[in-house]
Amino acid sequence: MALLEDLNWRHATKAYDPTKKVSREDLYTILEAARLAPTSSGLQPFRIIVVEDSETKAKLVPGALNPDCMRECSYILVFAAWDNYTPERIDHV
Repeated sequence: MALLEDLNWRHATKAYDPTKKVSREDLYTILEAARLAPTSSGLQPFRIIVVEDSETKAKLVPGALNPDCMRECSYILVFAAWDNYTPERIDHV
């Protein structure tokens, strides 16, 4: 029951307050949560690219569904999925 209650808080964020930034500590906690999240293979078959500079964010704006969010957020997390499983990748993990 606690799990369902914990999951019940979530919501989609449609706007960010540009005066409030996510701390590095919170960013690292989010990244660690993604690293520990269950996946079908148990291998986390993706890389997470953290974008924080405004120049790169601006380049991503044309493909964004909510461009204002892209400009105003502290970080953009890009999940880049593996294109294939190789013994080398699996050994690296």
